[in-house]
This record gives sequence, structure tokens and C-alpha cells, in this order.
Amino acid sequence: MKSVYLGLVLSAFLCTSGCSDDEGDASASTGGGGATTSVGSGGAGSTGSTTSASGSGSGSGSTTSTGGSDAVSSSSSGVGSTTSTSAATGTGGGGTGGGPAEDNNMVFLLIGQSNMEGVPKPEAQDKTENPRVKVLAYDNCSGIGRTYNEWYTASPPLHGCNAGVGPGDYFARTLAEAYPTATIWLVPNAISGVDIDFFRKGVRSSRRGEFRIPPDNHWNGAYEWVIERARLGQEKGTIRGIIFHQGESDSGQAVWLDKVAGMVSDLRADLGLGEVPFLAGELLYSGCCSGHNTVVSQIPGRISNSFVISASGLAAMDQYHFDLAGQRTLGKRYGDKMVEALGD
Repeated sequence: MKSVYLGLVLSAFLCTSGCSDDEGDASASTGGGGATTSVGSGGAGSTGSTTSASGSGSGSGSTTSTGGSDAVSSSSSGVGSTTSTSAATGTGGGGTGGGPAEDNNMVFLLIGQSNMEGVPKPEAQDKTENPRVKVLAYDNCSGIGRTYNEWYTASPPLHGCNAGVGPGDYFARTLAEAYPTATIWLVPNAISGVDIDFFRKGVRSSRRGEFRIPPDNHWNGAYEWVIERARLGQEKGTIRGIIFHQGESDSGQAVWLDKVAGMVSDLRADLGLGEVPFLAGELLYSGCCSGHNTVVSQIPGRISNSFVISASGLAAMDQYHFDLAGQRTLGKRYGDKMVEALGD
């Protein structure tokens, strides 16, 4: 990445201008490694800065990142002496949503129904945690130790207390691998079974009474709920994109396309996102609703900077839902396309 190259050049310059062995040893005094400190503001429209330094020698050092009110710590190795600085912009309701990936805090919205929420139960490999992937708690879930609207290191379920693996899990893994210095902040907002009207601004779905919106079901619709949670994400970093999987409950309805386009337009405007990428997934080819993919395929011609994620070759666990292997692959496809769409 361009920022890594520039950091190396700057590092070489600074070290020829005054780095000393004493300074490096001081930084590496704990665990033989360096220390990295990042301080930035994640508030509305604010701009902060990031500074990192690592001492000489090898071993385990510490990394501390502070953005807004949250702190994240992880281990790192200090090899050589490096100092790099970069500007980071946090975005509020009226800011812009498309800063560079090297902002180090990349926020993504997850919207849809049951296939986005995730049905298949995770296996051990799915539960591996990455300290650079965070999730905004979807509900009050005592069984997994989460409190609504608090941040946690991500692991399935990202959504409901008893949900399974959805595309968000392997989407986030793919982004974390592609951007090794970034923290990925996930804001999950899928609700199993809902129609698209749940996510439309100023609309109350005719099926509102059938479904619960966490944590206490007081919302008139899910749009306002998404906005509130998205703004909590903007306190951490820049919303870089939206991934979406919905349509089984609206299968075959041509008007669904207009409704989705309206939702995206409203989200981009109300959150100040500009034209961040919008990725929509196809429905199961073998399931109940494969015919709706002819409508899904029209999204790129209707919504700017939007892409369709193929479900080709993915297996089912029933007529509606992808199986575990399918969800892993689908999530990776979302991730690969998001990396391509961001173009960093």
C-alpha cells in the first residue's frame, strides 16, 4: 500500500536525522519490542493524527490505539526503528464517507434479512478472533457476554444472540487481511424474515408487528435504528461501504429495486457517505427465490458505485439459507469485491 511505502521513506529520513540506539532501546524496554501509540478523534467531522514508533530489537511490544472514547490493544514486534505519521478523519452525520483505507479505522454497515444475519452454526475455525475486527453488539446477549451498542472483538454471531455465521464474518477477515494496519468496525443491522420496507426511511412496514427490532422494539422501523447505530460507527472511523443481502421476503417484486435504491440514497445522504460502495448479494440459485436474482442483477444500473455478489456454486442448508461453507465463500466474495471497489 502507498501509505506503507511513504512510511518507510519517511522512517529512513528521520532515522538519518536523529534516531539513536538509546531512543530505540528505551522504546523496546518492555518485552524487547517497540511501542505504538495512535491518538485520534472519531467525532463528527473531526480530524486527528496517528503516530507510531517501534524500537530496535525483536520481541513483543505493545500497541495502543485511542479513537474517540475507545481503546484497542494488541501485541506487535519491534524490529528496527520506524516512525510514521498520517492524518485520520472521523466522519459524523454531515461529513464525507470515503477517506483512504490508511485512515486505519474502516467502518462497514451490514443490512438485510436472515442470510445476512447468518443461520449455520459456527465451527471452531469460524470462532478465531482478530483483535483488529470489532463488532457493535446487536442485542443484550448475556450468554455471549455482550451489551447492546457496546463494542467487542468480533466472532459469530455478529447479529442475534443465537444466530450463526453470516457473510459479515468472512467479509471482515478478508478486509483485515487486505489492510493489515486497519481496524475493521462492523455495524450489523440484519433482521431475519423482514421485507425491504423495514429499511426504508419514513415507512412503516405492513409486517412491522411480526418482528422485533433490538433492544426493546420501540422503533417505528429499522431505518432509524440503522442510522443510530451507524453514527456510533462514525465515532470510531469512516464508513467505507455497505453490504446488503435481502430479497427473499420480496421475491419477484420489481418495485423492490426502487425501494433498495431509495434506501441507499437516504443512507448516503443522512450519514454523509458520498458514494461509498454498496454490495448486494444474489439469492440461492437452488432455493425458493432464485428468480429474484434477475431483479438483483439490475442494481448496478440503478445505484451508483454498486456491485452484485454472485451466489453461483454455493450450497444450501434449506430452500432459503446458505450452508456454512456457502456463507464462508459468500463473505469472502463480498470482501474481495469491497477491496476492489475501494481501490486503495
